[in-house]
Amino acid sequence: MSSTLTALQETMTAFLEGQGVRALSAWPKEARRVQEAPLAVVAVQEAEGQAAGFGAYLGEVFQQGRWQQARGQRLSVRFALDLYSPPKAGEEGCRTLLDQVVRAVQLGRPGGLCVESWTMGETGFFSQRGMFRGQLLLRCSGVLLEEEEECGSFLGFEVKGGVTIDRDHKS
Repeated sequence: MSSTLTALQETMTAFLEGQGVRALSAWPKEARRVQEAPLAVVAVQEAEGQAAGFGAYLGEVFQQGRWQQARGQRLSVRFALDLYSPPKAGEEGCRTLLDQVVRAVQLGRPGGLCVESWTMGETGFFSQRGMFRGQLLLRCSGVLLEEEEECGSFLGFEVKGGVTIDRDHKS
């Protein structure tokens, strides 16, 4: 089972790749090849869950052919994306990649999350990697709905419309 942070990070990475953006999870770090095309490296910088509603009660939802009480939490996540561009693509490669990522998150909901804001920092040459680099911060929000078995046992959370976080995960 994956941890909450890993599930969120992998979901954003898969979303970007599904939108045609070359993306890679920041961790776990593994042997990486020299990049020959612009690449977004995705990390969860911050995540916060907060009570939603009285006693986590969110109201009723119609699921699996019946009305059920919905309980859960509000979720706020800040993703840090390092945008890398090889020397042959130059700094313009970072800016083009930024445009692709922003367009993707404006048109879709990564893992059921709503992108509330994005912030782009400066781009420049990163000598440690021999590539151009820029950073993009995405602030996202969503609702974690508790999942229960029919007998009422707690199973875990699911981001409304997206990521599933199992109760038995190891953080």
